[in-house]
Amino acid sequence: MVCGGGGGASAGIAAAGCGAMTAAEQASAASRLCAACGMCCNGVMFYIVRLQPKDSAKELSALGLKLKRKKGQNYIQQPCPAFRGSHCSIYAARPERCRVFACRQLQKVEAGEITEALALERIHEAQRRVAEVEELLEKAGRTSPKRALFKRYEKIMAVPVDAFSDPVTAELRGQLTRAMHELDVFLDEEFRVPAADAASVEGAGMLPPRHEDTKV
Repeated sequence: MVCGGGGGASAGIAAAGCGAMTAAEQASAASRLCAACGMCCNGVMFYIVRLQPKDSAKELSALGLKLKRKKGQNYIQQPCPAFRGSHCSIYAARPERCRVFACRQLQKVEAGEITEALALERIHEAQRRVAEVEELLEKAGRTSPKRALFKRYEKIMAVPVDAFSDPVTAELRGQLTRAMHELDVFLDEEFRVPAADAASVEGAGMLPPRHEDTKV
């Protein structure tokens, strides 16, 4: 077991000691960490969320979610339109996959393997990396912030560039590719659920951007 508090945590964040948390403590920590993060909703970690058998497409549409359909499967594109500010605006009626998903940081905090403060530091590190990618995207070409981060990257990279005639753009593309790769690896290591664990969850409906379509 690894237990660490890290430094510089915000006031009110539990930074002392590790150990299994009570249900009330888990809910409280999850609420704070999710509000500070949002990466499983804002298009950073995933780019679609598949609806599950328990979900009502009609009810979700009535709540303002724009559903799409592919190969007989309803899904929501990310960034999720219900994610506003730092919270889900339809939390009580959110899709099943959103209800059961817990990133690796949440799992570790709830298991007492790391402190809430350390999880928050990793969230901030991920956000720093996201900001770096977004800055490079802006320099490389205009993309819509309403699309998932990886889709924005794909759109930029789909336009051919001749390294001989345009070495500046080629170098920028190289920086963007490296930053995107480093972010993807960091998200895999610290936030996304391993594929083996995801397969054990009924109807795993969220996959990382580099996979075919979708939230593990």
